[in-house]
Amino acid sequence: MKFRQRLAAALCWLPIAAGAAEHHVVIDGMKFSPQVVQVKAGDTIVWENHDMFVHNVTAAAARVSSGDLAPGKSWRWVVPAGTSFDYLCTLHPVMKGRVDVTGPPRRAAH
Repeated sequence: MKFRQRLAAALCWLPIAAGAAEHHVVIDGMKFSPQVVQVKAGDTIVWENHDMFVHNVTAAAARVSSGDLAPGKSWRWVVPAGTSFDYLCTLHPVMKGRVDVTGPPRRAAH
């Protein structure tokens, strides 16, 4: 692919990337870190299992369920418009976290 074509293809994705943020939550030592993540609708949260045990991310009220995340695996979730919610690992219920959805959705830069 020629340079101009690659540049044009990359620029097409720029407004999408500029509008949404990506947040990382590390699962390690039987806890979520950070325990509370503040996001806007349209952002992506990535939960990364750095622990030696299988974990999951579950919030029944928000219809969030990662399924089992083996060590070294991750799960991406795009935040819909809505309210904040608490979540936990159903395999280890002492592991709890919170997603705070703040403000209006992010807008793509024009």
